[in-house]
Amino acid sequence: MLVRRRSLGPGPGGAPLAAQLAAALFYATDRGWPVLPGAYLDHGRCSCRSPRCPEPGAHPGDEVAHTAASRSADVLRAWWSRRPYTVLLATGFEFDVLDAPAPAGYAALRELAHVGFASGPVVHLPSDRLLFLVRPGARDVYWYTIDHNDAAHLDVRHHGLGHVVPAPAGPRPGGPEPRWAVAPDPSDRRLPEAVDLLGTLVRSCQHAAARATHVREEVSG
Repeated sequence: MLVRRRSLGPGPGGAPLAAQLAAALFYATDRGWPVLPGAYLDHGRCSCRSPRCPEPGAHPGDEVAHTAASRSADVLRAWWSRRPYTVLLATGFEFDVLDAPAPAGYAALRELAHVGFASGPVVHLPSDRLLFLVRPGARDVYWYTIDHNDAAHLDVRHHGLGHVVPAPAGPRPGGPEPRWAVAPDPSDRRLPEAVDLLGTLVRSCQHAAARATHVREEVSG
């Protein structure tokens, strides 16, 4: 779906703001994903002004809470007419997210592609992690998998109800932006079940941990 970029006038952000609004409208109106505005980077600092912000530009902005996520084009236009917000997606409604380190995540993608399995959309974060979008309701199978493996070597996280994740939205003023490692398929909105991805992600994380341990032993030896 092509989203027409509506002129936003002289407000802050200029072209990047228009790109962020266009992305927000695409996610909300084409994919049906609840969107909310996130804090943004202002001269290298998070707009929340906390000097110790753990997630600069990657948490909800001051004006909204998680429950304010919207699919309304009018609401989104009002939000992005005021500030150059980042685009966040509320998890737990239309999708959950499995979150893994990028090296393990890409290894899992290669393994899945080798057997012809479609991973669904995957976001690459500036923090070098991959977000795998899966069908909602993944909490139980996630914890079952974690409890039955060596959790100390698994850096796989789950985001469901009450969580938000950053979304690709074009240029991000003041810093790097999320990007699609696997973009949404315009002709296929289906998402995989978490159970179909978790085994591969777990193996990839275990292999990565084993390699890291082997390297440390070689260095120390």
